[in-house]
Amino acid sequence: MKSIKDATNLTSRDLQAIERRGQLLESAKELFALKGFHATTTREITRNIGMADGLIYHYFPEGKKQMLDIILKEFLDDRYLLVEAEIAGLEETLSLKELLISLGNILFAYIAKDKYVLQILLKEKSVFSDEYTERFSQHVSLLLGQTMKRVQVFVDRKEIRSFDIFMMVNQFWSAIYSYILQDVFFGNHSFYHSDREHYLIQVVEYTLLTWEL
Repeated sequence: MKSIKDATNLTSRDLQAIERRGQLLESAKELFALKGFHATTTREITRNIGMADGLIYHYFPEGKKQMLDIILKEFLDDRYLLVEAEIAGLEETLSLKELLISLGNILFAYIAKDKYVLQILLKEKSVFSDEYTERFSQHVSLLLGQTMKRVQVFVDRKEIRSFDIFMMVNQFWSAIYSYILQDVFFGNHSFYHSDREHYLIQVVEYTLLTWEL
């Protein structure tokens, strides 16, 4: 198949193949999240979107394990790389409040929007290779490191308390992840009785209160 990036040279057949491949991945993602990887058959993946049973092996010769690998790669690598790039691009002149709000919005925008992948990550750990676990750990560590570096600037300027910078940042990120996980598993029944925007403001204001001199 031709490169997706070389869109000007794609034929209608190429575009149809790309669309079908994407539909199959989305179907697999949904079923892996709702039923589990092992309980989902390749037939269910195709029938879920009205495709012929054998078509899946045309796009994914190795079957559903190959599909799971692609889903995880797109999330753990491509998605987190976007998060890291967004954080790296934040202006140095932001106030601490503006910085924290921006960080929270970035995580909500890129991580929270794909509930199915988050469910797979939390429910199917036994299926993952050590490589995926290591890469996920590396991405999370990098996010913490990026945030610690930015917050350290405010510590050095004596604008906020000077204590364990890792725990300071971990406290903030944990509050964001907690909301995301509640939304994934409980939706409207979550014990957070506010939308993301208002919740983020509450977390930021509390964080600033605990960090102030």
